[in-house]
Amino acid sequence: MSSQLPDSPRSIGRYLMAGPIAVGGMASVHLGRLEGTSGFRRTVVIKRMLASSSDTEARAMLLDEAHLASRIQHANVVQTLDIVEDGPELFIVLEYVHGESFDVLLKRATELGQRCPPRIATAIVAGALRGLHAAHEAKGEDGQPLELVHRDFSPSNVLVGADGVPRVLDFGVARARGRMQGTRDGQIKGKLAYLSPEQVHGEASRRSDVFAAGIVCWEALTGRRLFDAPSEAEVLSKVLLCRVPPLEEEEGGATLQSVLDRALEREPEARFSKAMEMAQALEAAGVASTAEVASWVLSHATASLTSRQSSLEALDLVVVAPAVKVVAPSRARVPVMAGVVAVALIIVGAALFWRRQEVVEAPRAVLTTPPPAATPEAPRKEPVPEPVVTATPKPVLPKKPEVDRCNPPFTIDANGVKQFKVECLK
Repeated sequence: MSSQLPDSPRSIGRYLMAGPIAVGGMASVHLGRLEGTSGFRRTVVIKRMLASSSDTEARAMLLDEAHLASRIQHANVVQTLDIVEDGPELFIVLEYVHGESFDVLLKRATELGQRCPPRIATAIVAGALRGLHAAHEAKGEDGQPLELVHRDFSPSNVLVGADGVPRVLDFGVARARGRMQGTRDGQIKGKLAYLSPEQVHGEASRRSDVFAAGIVCWEALTGRRLFDAPSEAEVLSKVLLCRVPPLEEEEGGATLQSVLDRALEREPEARFSKAMEMAQALEAAGVASTAEVASWVLSHATASLTSRQSSLEALDLVVVAPAVKVVAPSRARVPVMAGVVAVALIIVGAALFWRRQEVVEAPRAVLTTPPPAATPEAPRKEPVPEPVVTATPKPVLPKKPEVDRCNPPFTIDANGVKQFKVECLK
């Protein structure tokens, strides 16, 4: 499993898709990110149909898987969120679960020379059985049961989250009422080592999924493969014979043995009729809490989960330029918009006309209407100037005209006698 991001993650609609983290027969699985409005983001998983499987049958199977899984709403089932078509390519968007597959966890325990503790194993299988029961009970849009059967239940299709919750995934070969893509005659769906005897003959029911769950539980408890053989023919032979070795005491004891004996009955009618019944039987025998399961997952998947987290952080740093979308008005809205524009133009024209009339009439009103009487203003007090002291110039007296003292040359005294002026006798 790779956790490397490509140099340029690809934009698909409103999603950003990074490099593959797993590759299967028909599709590759990628980390992705939903780009919502107002900066909303959500980590997702994107299942991409491989180019080699882009035929009509493979496309129909993936579409069927998405439509069927979207009808199952349960905490123990990986949720299907969206279907995206980008040209000829098809993508299924799933919820991201920070965890590891039960298959990888069991292999890691074997590498460490350990076995999965019985209470951990039964807790994971019981949770997955509850998810299977939800799938079996799912209904279509018409409200009728889909009669869905997984047909490929195995450790690789159980995702155990770091939160301790197991989830069923991959309904790619599920059988259901009304499915577009059916099984051809003689064609076997599912992994051979997890088939029920009736599936070898092309028949399947919800009890077939119960049988597969019994195989998964037996292998998780023992650390061994139940129907293992060098060739496919030998595997199918062991499935048909259905010989199941008993559990050792340290592998679960008598209580779990009775549960597995019933789940792995060769005849479907002898098994648990519902997945929920087997889940309840396992839980009655004693299962670990989600906290215990989470601790076990982290102890066996630290490296892969840390690498995955680094990839998610790298993906979060990728900035996507917002796309500008121009939406053209529909034909049905064009007449309505045209009418609105016409009314607006009429209103604007009328407003301009009346405004012009007001401007033309304004001078006449000024000529015929006397101006209002002015209100007398209160007398203003003039400031008293300060006295200025200046030098008063001397008045210039007019010159007296010169008098001719000798005209007459005499004066007349009091007795009437003329007395001649001496100075006038010269």
